[in-house]
Order: sequence, then structure tokens, then C-alpha cells
Amino acid sequence: MASKKKNFWYVLVLASVGPAFVTKVDRSNKIAEWDKTDKPLELGEYWAKELAFGLMCNFFTAYPVCTPIEMETQPYRYNLGHFEWVSDKKEKENDDNDKH
Repeated sequence: MASKKKNFWYVLVLASVGPAFVTKVDRSNKIAEWDKTDKPLELGEYWAKELAFGLMCNFFTAYPVCTPIEMETQPYRYNLGHFEWVSDKKEKENDDNDKH
């Protein structure tokens, strides 16, 4: 009887365009990519933790993620829209202008 895999490891990166899982790693030149339209790249536990640490050392916010379910898509439905970061100060100014 074949044993089922119990844990799947990924790396989640919090980018300015929203959170996305790493989709590609080129170890020869130490580059990781996260494309919000591609399937997340499954890694082993060791590599997920090492990659997240390496990204954090390069000033990216990244987390190793362990899940009992294989990820087929990115965490959000980016095909329906996008994230836009707005400063609280700018948001408050827009609200104040709307009241006049």
C-alpha cells in the first residue's frame, strides 16, 4: 500500500501587489520568482525554510507554509482584480474631500 504525502511545503511572499507563493526557483543564480498566475512550487521542508530565510535576508517578507493539502492555485483570485496599497493619510484626505 502506497503511503500518501502528509505535508506540502511552500513559500509565501508578501509583495506590494499582494501575497503570492513562490512559483519558480533557479538555484544556480539564487533567484526565486512568484507569479500570481502560476501554480505554487512545492518544496521540501528544508528548502522551504531555507528559501524563506534567504528571502527575508534580502528584505522580502516571506514565510514557509506547511499544509496538508496540495496547493493548485495562488491564495487569492487575482483573475478577478488586484490589490492596491493606499496610505491611511491619503485615504483620510480623500474622505475629507468627499465631505465638502
